[in-house]
Amino acid sequence: MERFYFDLDNAENSQEDTEGQLFPNRERAGMEALRILYDVALDEVPGGGHLSITVKVLDDKRDQIFEASLTLNSAWS
Repeated sequence: MERFYFDLDNAENSQEDTEGQLFPNRERAGMEALRILYDVALDEVPGGGHLSITVKVLDDKRDQIFEASLTLNSAWS
């Protein structure tokens, strides 16, 4: 198992993962980044307007190995 860190950036703030999580490989860590992105989007979408979220996956040396982002714009006509 390898330790991976998931840093989160959105319009309001940034969160650095200081603990990390164990996964068998980098592909599973990438899948976890997508799950995190989905969960954060579900929490923030009801606010409407503009949403921009990025999850960066870092390895145990804190080198970035993967990035997933989502941008959503919504407005009433």
